[in-house]
Amino acid sequence: MEPIPLITGLGLVTPLGVSVESSWRGLLEGRHILDSGRVGQVAHADEPRVNLLALCAAEQALGEAKWSDNERSSAALLVGTSKGPVESWIGASACNSITRGISDTANCLADHFGFSTGPRRTLSAACASGLHALIFGAMLIRSGQVSRCLIVGAESSLNPMFIESFRRLGVLAKPGEGCRPFDRDRSGFVMSEAAAAVTIEAADETSAGSRSGGYAKIDSFALAGDATHLTGSDPTGRTLSRVLANVINHRPIDLIHAHATGTVLHDPVELAAIATNLIQHDAEPLIYSHKGALGHSLGAAGMISVVLNCLIHRHGIIPGNVRTQAPLPIRGARIDANPVAGNFRRSIVTASGFGGTIAAVALSDAGDS
Repeated sequence: MEPIPLITGLGLVTPLGVSVESSWRGLLEGRHILDSGRVGQVAHADEPRVNLLALCAAEQALGEAKWSDNERSSAALLVGTSKGPVESWIGASACNSITRGISDTANCLADHFGFSTGPRRTLSAACASGLHALIFGAMLIRSGQVSRCLIVGAESSLNPMFIESFRRLGVLAKPGEGCRPFDRDRSGFVMSEAAAAVTIEAADETSAGSRSGGYAKIDSFALAGDATHLTGSDPTGRTLSRVLANVINHRPIDLIHAHATGTVLHDPVELAAIATNLIQHDAEPLIYSHKGALGHSLGAAGMISVVLNCLIHRHGIIPGNVRTQAPLPIRGARIDANPVAGNFRRSIVTASGFGGTIAAVALSDAGDS
C-alpha cells in the first residue's frame, strides 16, 4: 500500500509573531498589518535574512517532530523560495563575486540541522514556491524514496527594488489601506516577509488515523502551468479550475484557503473557479485568506496556508478574514470577517504565481480513515 504523507510538526514566523503560537494567537485576536510587514526579532547570526527566518521556522517543526540524528540525516530537505538571499546579490558590483545563490537557504538548513545524505532541493516557482516544495516532498513519501521530509517556505524580499516593481505593476494596495482579499473595495496586496515549515512522515492508514500522530494527511495535490500572460492569469480561470477539480475530486470540503492576494483582477477569477468546483452538501465551505492579516510573503505564502490549515484542523476554528468587510458574492460558500468555529475535516490550499505557476493541496484530518 502506498505510504500516506502525514504532517507531524509545524513552524511559523510571521509579522505577528516568531512562533506558531504567537502568530496563531495574533490571527485569532484580529491583528493585521497595513503596510509592508517585517518579522520581529529573530536570532542574530552571520546569515542572510531569509536564512534566519527559515532556521527559526525549521527549528520549531523539527522540535515538535522529535527526529533522532539518524532520522534527520537521511530525511529529504526541500525549500520553496522565490528569490532566496536577495541581499547577497542586490547591489553587488561586477568586481564582487556573488557567493550565495538561491539554494543557499537549503544548504544553511542542512548544515545547521544535520541533513547529510537525503535528497535536497530548492524549488522556485514565484508565489507557488512553497506548495511546489510540499508537493515534491509528498511525492517522495508516496514513492517510498524517503520516509521523512522537512519542507520550508521562506521569503524576505522587502527591498525597494521589488516593492517599487510591484507598485509599477499596479498590484500593491494603496498606502495605509492594507490588503482586502475578496473585498469589493480591494486595491492590491502588501508585501511581507515570513517563513513556514512542516515535517512530513510516511504513515499507513493505522498510524495516520490517530489524531495524536499528526496534524493532517496530504490526501491529494495538483500542479499546472497557465501560460496566458507573464504576470497575469487567464481571466477565464480554466487552469485554476482544473487544478481545483483534481484536488476537490467531487468530495465534501470544509475550508478553502485561497491564494486571494486582494488584487482587482485575480480575486474574482479565483472565486469563480472555486464556485465551479463546489459540490452540494449540507454545510457551505468557508473561504479564508491569511493575506489580509499577514500580507503576501510571496514564495512562503503557500506554506503559511498549509500550517494555518493544520491549526484549523486541530483547534476547530478559522480566523476571520479581518480586512474583508464587503465580500464579493459567491454561490455555495461563505466568506466571514469573524472567526468561525466548526469541525474542519478536509481543506484545500491554493497558490498562484507570476509566470503561470499554480498549485493546490488537499489536507484531511489526521483522525479520518
